Amino acid sequence: MSSLGGLGHPELARGCQEPLRTHTAFRTGLVWAMGLVVVTFTGSLALRGVGWSPASGGWYSVIVDQWLALLTDWVPVAVCWLAIWRVGFRHWEILFVAAAVLAQATGDTYYVVMMGADGSLPFPSPADAAYLSFYPLMLAALVVAVRHHMRGLASSVWLDSAVGSLGAASVLAVLLSPVLASAAMGSLSVATVLAVAYPMFDMLLVAAIAGIAALQGMNMGSRWGLLVSGLLVFAAADVVYALQVADNTYVAGTPLDAGWAIAIALMAMWVDGTARRNEPAVQETRSTTGAAALAVSTLATAAGLGVLVVSSRTQLSILAVALATVTLIAATARSQLAFRLLARMADLRRAAAITDDLTGLPNRRALYAEGCALLVDPRRRRRALLMMDLDKFKEVNDSLGHYAGDLLLVRVGARLREHVRADDVLARLGGDEFAVLLQDAGHDEAADVAAMLCAALAESFVLDGVSLRSSVSIGVALFPDDGADLSALLRKADIAMYMAKVSGNGYCFCDDAEDANGATRLQTVEELRTALTSDELVGALVVSPRDPSVVEGEAQCRRGRSRVDPSSGPGEAGTA
Repeated sequence: MSSLGGLGHPELARGCQEPLRTHTAFRTGLVWAMGLVVVTFTGSLALRGVGWSPASGGWYSVIVDQWLALLTDWVPVAVCWLAIWRVGFRHWEILFVAAAVLAQATGDTYYVVMMGADGSLPFPSPADAAYLSFYPLMLAALVVAVRHHMRGLASSVWLDSAVGSLGAASVLAVLLSPVLASAAMGSLSVATVLAVAYPMFDMLLVAAIAGIAALQGMNMGSRWGLLVSGLLVFAAADVVYALQVADNTYVAGTPLDAGWAIAIALMAMWVDGTARRNEPAVQETRSTTGAAALAVSTLATAAGLGVLVVSSRTQLSILAVALATVTLIAATARSQLAFRLLARMADLRRAAAITDDLTGLPNRRALYAEGCALLVDPRRRRRALLMMDLDKFKEVNDSLGHYAGDLLLVRVGARLREHVRADDVLARLGGDEFAVLLQDAGHDEAADVAAMLCAALAESFVLDGVSLRSSVSIGVALFPDDGADLSALLRKADIAMYMAKVSGNGYCFCDDAEDANGATRLQTVEELRTALTSDELVGALVVSPRDPSVVEGEAQCRRGRSRVDPSSGPGEAGTA
């Protein structure tokens, strides 16, 4: 697309670019201001922690505990809602995070105002409502962020996520045991419920993060680490705060207060970065994330086991022990599912190893495996092996292409499957060769099947609208007459098949005499080849007694190990 300047409106183009540059500069300045405020607030708390604050600390406390503290809340709010103003309400996860940051800022503001006015704040108070709303809003943001991946997830992925969540929750339950025990000691009231709600929400938050980390095949965007870090820092600050309150050691204005400020700033940076790139919060990634997911699941399982080991020596809360127990149960279910998946994959690999990729028929390896098992049957039932070769298949490939040839092989395999019995073994040996091992079949039964298959394959095939007629040559070998094992039957059937191809009869049975003649021909050819290279071929010209004008040629190959006289008889030389 051409720019406005390219369209002949340079003034209008500059007018559109100026607000954009101003907006970008304002956003950048606001983000830097947020970082500066957080660093200043953290440094001020650190100085107070080591005793370097001014002696007359009244004004110092007002600046740090009130003004700087409120700035660490409201500057991130401004960053978040400026990002929403840029992208609108298209990304609900960004909206939920911004609402959670706003809720936290509202609670802090109420707390600071009330503490500055009265010096105390009752429990519960409206600030607690704002604080507690932070958690469901943030959990909703996490759910929305992964909603696209919740459909179609395998049960193993869900179990990995459950193991990660439960393991993280069990560890956090151990850390929060004093808090839960202290809250449970009081009578049932709103204050007791709220006291229990804070640690429970923290456990849910950490469990959700661990569960998402255990999901395979997911990448939460390039800035996902900012949001995770912010949530973990926030939960850690909550846990330390709850433990100190339970032990009556919490003091406001310590470096612990900087934990929430840092966490909120990290969340705001995630909102700003995601909105600036206008990218979805969740993106597809490669399967390499499976290693990280497996690590999270393994660590969670080890954590659950560790909690149970500690509980056998130390008194732990019932919640921690229950979560650890459920973690191990989920891990056991995941292990059983993994073994089933591995067994299924092994079965698929074995099936693929004995299956022809093109036709889906058993391959030569399957024929050997099943055929050898059948032929060693002690009952030695009659069987017949039919080897088939398509006639003039090369012409189909040359004229119509290899795609048509492959399609013809698929159709031939399907038609053969229709005409053999269920207990017969049909296989594709390779190329255009097929074989059938017939059960309980003698000479007559094999002849009937061979004739039936010849007739079936003589019917035309339609390939991409082209009607094509084919024929097949079949060689038949009988068990145990023609061979005692599958290799012998294959060799005999192969010889018979080429006899059928030469004769054009469609099928032919194995002939021992032809087998012997074939061996003799091979030996003769080899002797002639050797004679040519070793000068043992003797030739002679003979005048025909029928016609003196015709001269016949004769060549003799000596068969003995030692040279003999050329006039030796036919018992010592071969005539070609």
